[in-house]
Amino acid sequence: MKHLFASVAVVAIVAGTSSVALADCEIVDADFEKTLMEQPEKRAGYAGTTVRDLRALRDAAMTLAAYGKEDACEEVATAIREISEDPDKAYEDRRASNGGGDKMAPLAEREKADYKNAVPVAQMSGQLRADKLLGADVRGVNNETIGEVTDIILDPTGKPGYAVISYGGFLGLGEEVSAVPFDRMKVSKQGSVFYLAMTEEQLEQAPRFERGKFDWIQDENWRKKNDSYYGSMKSGANAD
Repeated sequence: MKHLFASVAVVAIVAGTSSVALADCEIVDADFEKTLMEQPEKRAGYAGTTVRDLRALRDAAMTLAAYGKEDACEEVATAIREISEDPDKAYEDRRASNGGGDKMAPLAEREKADYKNAVPVAQMSGQLRADKLLGADVRGVNNETIGEVTDIILDPTGKPGYAVISYGGFLGLGEEVSAVPFDRMKVSKQGSVFYLAMTEEQLEQAPRFERGKFDWIQDENWRKKNDSYYGSMKSGANAD
């Protein structure tokens, strides 16, 4: 049966490894990316909104480079470096732009509250927009970043069926890609962070597919195997 599911991503992004560089524009510093991947405590210092915004800037820089706009790409890459090198300042700057502390709680306090109060994705039905989903941080047990939402696969009713999760990278595009059933995930009430009751190692053991290849959508056996793997896991953050 054809077209059971459909992807919401409309722009193809050039897949990279731990470093994202096109032509003369180095968008993500390879050494900085390596440090982040090796030190979970550093990754934990980034607010979910900051991570999503950085990834949106990364995608914009890649698009500019693809069109040969190297100078514009470099300007965006510089902004990415400035924001990513001091996430606390970035968060406070964003907080100030929203009118100050009354509208955004301190980062550590907010991150803990988001994790504790995460709700099943189904409860947010109709409130999640594609522009908020793509690039969103995915966190596992202990509230540590384990991946990024790079695409959404819609079911026949038009509702989200799977989140395509890229992992093995942070600001650079992850090397591995998996399809996580949406009903196995929870989401922060702001919709900026998704949660899986899995470790990074468990996600790495999940069925995977080649980036940009969606043959699995029509492969019922693959989907059953995939869904069974995630079905054996607890659902979302703080699952008992």
